[in-house]
Amino acid sequence: MVSKVALAARQSMRTEVQLVRNVAEREQLELSFRLLETQAAPLSERFPVVLSAIFQRYLGPDSGLDDLVSRPLRLEQLELMDEGQVQERVELARMLQHVMQEAEAALTDLNSYVSAVVGLQRVCPERNPLRPDSYVTALQQVMTDLMVPTRVRATWLHHMASALGRALGAAYQVWADDLQRQGVRRAGFAVIRTPDAPSVVTQSGSSRAQRAVWTQPYRQTVLTLDKLRRLMAGELDAPSDEPKAAFAQQFSREFESGAQAASAAGAASADTSFQPTLPAALDALQEMQQVDVVMQRMQQRPATPSGRPGTRASAEALRDELTKAATSMSQVLSLEVVSLMVENLVQDKRLLVPVRKVIERLEPALLRLVIIDPRFFIDRTHPARRLLQEISQRGLAFVAEEDAEFQTFLLALQRHVSPLAALSIDSAQPFEAALRQLLQDWDDPKARANLSSQIDSAAAVLGYAEARNLRAAQMTDSLKAIPDMGRVPVEVADFLCGPWAQVLAQAELKGTAGLDDPGGYKLLVNELLWSAQPGLTRKDAGRLTKLVPRLLSGLREGLSLIGYPSTKTSVFFDALMKLHHQAFRAPAQEAPVAAALEAGLLGNHDHWVAPSEAKASGFMVLPDEQVQDPLPPSVVEVRPEPMPMALKLGAWIEIQLKDTWQRMQLSWISPHETLFLFTSARGKTQSMTLRFFERMLAEGKLRVVFDQASMLDGALDAVVHTAMRNSIDSRS
Repeated sequence: MVSKVALAARQSMRTEVQLVRNVAEREQLELSFRLLETQAAPLSERFPVVLSAIFQRYLGPDSGLDDLVSRPLRLEQLELMDEGQVQERVELARMLQHVMQEAEAALTDLNSYVSAVVGLQRVCPERNPLRPDSYVTALQQVMTDLMVPTRVRATWLHHMASALGRALGAAYQVWADDLQRQGVRRAGFAVIRTPDAPSVVTQSGSSRAQRAVWTQPYRQTVLTLDKLRRLMAGELDAPSDEPKAAFAQQFSREFESGAQAASAAGAASADTSFQPTLPAALDALQEMQQVDVVMQRMQQRPATPSGRPGTRASAEALRDELTKAATSMSQVLSLEVVSLMVENLVQDKRLLVPVRKVIERLEPALLRLVIIDPRFFIDRTHPARRLLQEISQRGLAFVAEEDAEFQTFLLALQRHVSPLAALSIDSAQPFEAALRQLLQDWDDPKARANLSSQIDSAAAVLGYAEARNLRAAQMTDSLKAIPDMGRVPVEVADFLCGPWAQVLAQAELKGTAGLDDPGGYKLLVNELLWSAQPGLTRKDAGRLTKLVPRLLSGLREGLSLIGYPSTKTSVFFDALMKLHHQAFRAPAQEAPVAAALEAGLLGNHDHWVAPSEAKASGFMVLPDEQVQDPLPPSVVEVRPEPMPMALKLGAWIEIQLKDTWQRMQLSWISPHETLFLFTSARGKTQSMTLRFFERMLAEGKLRVVFDQASMLDGALDAVVHTAMRNSIDSRS
C-alpha cells in the first residue's frame, strides 16, 4: 500500500512541477521528488514495523495514544515548534482530514465490527487500531526516522493524502466485509453526553478577496497556525537587522500615518517600542542631515487624546476601530486572538453567567492593552493574563448563583475588575492593581491554612489506606496459593481474600520490623481453613472444641484492628458456625464448592477504607450489590475526556450527591493513582476510588467539567484549533 501511495505522490509532484512558476518553490518540489525516489523503498520497508508498534499501544485499558496526530494541538506544544514543524503539522492535519473524507463510510462499518472483536458492547472508534491516524502517524514517524527534512516531509504528506485515502477506504471495506462473513456481530452505537465545552468561533464561507481587513470573517481567516506561533513567540514584525531600515519603518509608522490611524492608536497608547530605536535612529539621521527637520515634525505631531474612551462603545466596535488603525500584522493578530479567546470564555457554560459577563466587560480593556503590550502573549505571568486565569479558574468552583460564597466572589469581581472597562489603558498597571486587590480579598490566611491542613490530613490517611490495600493484594495472591483454599466454601475463601488480607496487611504495617507474623494472624489462616472442612473436623472434634473460642476471638480481634463492621462479616460467621456444627453430625451429601470457588475468589472487593479513615477523608462507597455491566447498549453513556487516570491536579468534576450536583476540584492523587481526593468551594473534602469514579460516571452521576490546570489555556487552545482549521482551509 505504501509503495503505491509513494508512486502516486511522485506522479502528483511531477505534474505540479510543470505548473509552479516560482523558482524557489519549483526547486523545493524537485528536491522532494528526487528524495522520494531514493527513499520510497526504505519507507515501504520500515512502515509495517512502525505501524505494528502503534497497533500494540491499543492493547489494555491504558492505550497511550497521546502522540497520535489526531490529538488536538495545544498552545504549549505550538510554542515549542519552529516554522517547518508547524507546516508539517498542518499537512498532517490536512492529510488526516482528506483520508477521513475518503474512507468515512467504510470506516464507520469497520469501527462497529472492531469494537465487537475487542469485546465492547458499544462502538468506540478510539479503540480501533486501524483508524486512519494510526497510518498517518506511522508515515510521519518513518519519515522522521529516515531523517527526511521537515519541509520535504510536509511536501510528501501533501501529495500522499489522496492516494492514502483511497487505499484505506478500499481496505476498510474489505476488512468489514470479511468480519461480517466470519459472523462477527456489530457493536451498538450509543449517544455520548459530555459536559459543555467552550465554543470555537467558526469561519464564514465568504471568499478572502471580498473581505475587508476589519471584518470578523477576515480576522478569522487571517489567523493561521504559523502566524499564531510567531505572535506567541514575539517574532511578528521583528525589527530589521539594518538600523537605518528599522528607523525608516518606525518613522513612517509614527509620523507619516493618517490622522485616523494616529487618533485610534493614540487612544490606546503610544508605541512603546519607539524609544529603544532612538540611538540607531539618531545615527541614521545624522548621516542624512535631517535632525532639525525631524525635530520640527515631532513638535507638530498631534497630541494623544487624554479623555477616557466612551464606556458605552461595544467591544466589537472598538475592535473594528483598532483593527482599522493597526499599523502592523502583530496588532491585527493580537486583536483577533484576544477577541477569540474572550469569546471562548464568554460562551463557556461551565462558568456562571455573571462571571462570563465580567469577562465580557473586560474585553475592551484587553483590546487596548494588546495593541501596546505584546507581552500579554509572550509572558504567562503577565498581570492581565494572570487576572483572566484567576477569574476563570476560581469561577469554576460555583454551580449556583444563589450560593453565598458565589455572591462574595462576584462582589469582589465587580469592585475590582469591572472598572477596568472604563479606564484609558496605557500599560499593564491597572490589571496588576486589580489582580493584587482581588488576591487580597480572596486570601484568608487562616482559612487557607485550615484547608491545607485538612487536605494534608486526608491525604495522609488515604495514602496509608492505599499502602495497606496494595499489601493486602499481595497477601491475597499468597492466600490463593494455599491448597486448602480450594476445599472450603466460597464464604470462607472470600473472607480470607477480602477482610482478612486487610488484617494481615495492617498487622504487618503496624507491627515491629522483623517479625514474620505480628499478632499471630497468619497462624489463624491455617486454623480457620482446617475448621471449615467438616470432613477433617469430624476426625478430631475435641481439637475443634478447644480451637473455636480462640479462633473466633482472634478473628474478631483482627477485624477490630481495621475497624471492619460486624455487619459485613455476619454471613461469614453464620456459615462458619454451620460448618463447625457439621463436625458433630453424620456425614451428608454436600454440593461441591469447587465450581463456584473461582468466582468467589475473584470477589468484588474494592479498596477497603476503615470508618475512621472514611470520616477523615469524606470517603464515598458503592452499594454492596455486585456491580454489573454499567449500561446496556441502548442506554445513554457518559464517557470521560480524558479517563480519570489522566486527570491533572486542579481538574474539576461535578457529582450528584443526594439529588444535588456538587462541583469539586481534584486536590490530591495517591502515589499509585488508585485514590482521588476532591475539595469543594466550601473546603469540604470527598475521596473516592477509581472504581467508584467509573461507576458514577457510567450511571451519569458524575462528569468531568474541566480536565486542565488552566481554563485560560483551554480558551487559547481553542484559538489554536481555529488557527489550525484556517491553515488547513488556506493554501497561502
